[in-house]
Amino acid sequence: MLKILISVLMGTLLFSADPGCPVYPKARRASDRTKLDSERSAYAFSTVNRGKVLAVVREYGSANFIDDYIFDKMARDGVQPAPLTTDEEILRRLSLDLTGRIPTPQQVTEFVSNQNSSRRNDKIDELIASPAFVDYWTFVFGNHFEVGSKYYNFIGITGRNLFYYYLRDFISKDRSYKDVAAELITAKGDSQLDAATNFILRAQQPAPPPQDTYDAIAHQISSKFLGIQLQCVSCHDGYRHLEGINLYLTSRKRDDFWRQSAFYSRTNIFPVSVDPLYQQLRFIVTDRAAGSYSSAVDPNNPGQRPTRSGGPYNARYFFTQEEARTDDWRAELARFITSDRQFARATVNHLWAHFFTQGIVDPPDGWDLSRIDPKNPPPEPWTLQPSHPQLIEALADEFIRSNFSIRHMIKLMVQSNAYQLSSRYPGQWRPAYERYFARHLPRRLYAEEIYDAVTTATSTEVPMYVEGFDAPLYYATQLPDPTEPRPKAIGGVNDPKISDFLLTFGRGDWFDMPRNSTSNVLQVLYEMNSDMINFRTFGNRNVTTRVTRIMQAGLSDTDAVHELFLATLGRYATKAELELLRKKKTANYEQWLSDIQWALLNKVDFVFNN
Repeated sequence: MLKILISVLMGTLLFSADPGCPVYPKARRASDRTKLDSERSAYAFSTVNRGKVLAVVREYGSANFIDDYIFDKMARDGVQPAPLTTDEEILRRLSLDLTGRIPTPQQVTEFVSNQNSSRRNDKIDELIASPAFVDYWTFVFGNHFEVGSKYYNFIGITGRNLFYYYLRDFISKDRSYKDVAAELITAKGDSQLDAATNFILRAQQPAPPPQDTYDAIAHQISSKFLGIQLQCVSCHDGYRHLEGINLYLTSRKRDDFWRQSAFYSRTNIFPVSVDPLYQQLRFIVTDRAAGSYSSAVDPNNPGQRPTRSGGPYNARYFFTQEEARTDDWRAELARFITSDRQFARATVNHLWAHFFTQGIVDPPDGWDLSRIDPKNPPPEPWTLQPSHPQLIEALADEFIRSNFSIRHMIKLMVQSNAYQLSSRYPGQWRPAYERYFARHLPRRLYAEEIYDAVTTATSTEVPMYVEGFDAPLYYATQLPDPTEPRPKAIGGVNDPKISDFLLTFGRGDWFDMPRNSTSNVLQVLYEMNSDMINFRTFGNRNVTTRVTRIMQAGLSDTDAVHELFLATLGRYATKAELELLRKKKTANYEQWLSDIQWALLNKVDFVFNN
């Protein structure tokens, strides 16, 4: 009875936790509660079924240690995994997850006709070695760091382009992520000459006091590199605010956060106008030899956060309580962050969430450090947060051994049979199975991926011109930030409907409109009715499309239908689909092909990676 009462109390606290805090509005609290309920449901399921070994179908074997952890847990708890997915489906999945692009009909036919037992691993190597991989993973990390030209007037096109090419260099050369993190944390110089300084400017606040900027940078670093949200304790102690949300942060105090912010209290961020009207700024970032975090602010301009008190505060690492050993506090912070095991855990978990749709800890930026160690479990009714605590540690070990190679971890994950499971589940599916990764969870494509898929499927790629780029771009995942493509650009004119398309599918702007990859009715209506879709399916207009080329090639009806399916969905049409489409054929051949192309673009599985 006592356990039940405690559980009810914790649920009540979660639902009502900090109702006035803008960081945890109603939608976020509901999401957090859902995640915690999922964790507890899965824990209850595993407790009941633990030791109930099932004859798990594993004739496909274990590709690497990921499979050992994933399938052993399923076997131990009596959860049957889905079978391996088909060659057609794995090619589309790999192409999207590694390059952001759907495969061409030729790539599909070549892959499915390849009888080599190593064809999947060979394709993984080919995709990872491709220029499209560099394009896409620059885009992925651009999303992660959210550096764009629309952040007030602080970064601009020059700073954005510098940061974009900095990320391209990191991905292209597979530089150690530890080195990259250290460079971003300690960046100095002119923001229009030194790329990494623009990461710091992404947290620069538009008005005094400077403490708000120190606090914003402290949260940005903990969120991006450690997967931990600290903005709550930048305003108040965790006690009586975070109960039922984060056990670790419940006991942390606001002055702990100020000591973390103090690592940037010796940093000068000096603005210089690029133009006489201050429409665009550049910044010089330097460090002072001395200084500390003060709670004193101008009462006429107190900033965004509640009144500070006490101090001054010296730099002390929030998570271990270690103090800086040298006067170069930002270098000390870089050392603390990159040597913290949580840095490795959080990074591999972010990668896992990309490939498996949800993280081993989910959401990936919501870690609760008091609930990750099986040897030191949290008190009831809390449960361990990671779905596979031993696996996340093994992945962190591997990441460290690889000298923090992102490319190595990507290859390891996609080579696993756990990643290559089908999204279709042959038995009765239970929600608790999600945390087992018993089947592949479909992922709705990013807005940029959907646009690229539409243009590739219909063979209607158009050039997009971006200031500072030597050549036009043809894929939205190549764009350096969500302000592009702008209608007017040096070198050419861009279709404004491209940005409308991307906005409709939730691209956001990384500033005042967050990215949203959920589907809605507006998107469905857009796909059905927009000229951006419809004109690309026609075959007798003034633009060359996939339908135009099929008509010019004189393909048979069967081959024409297969070509459209291969180009759009990455698979051949089924026998039933062929029969249905033959019955629907009209005298207007172009109209028939156009209708098929339009219907395929409007299928749910077109905008999902299964």
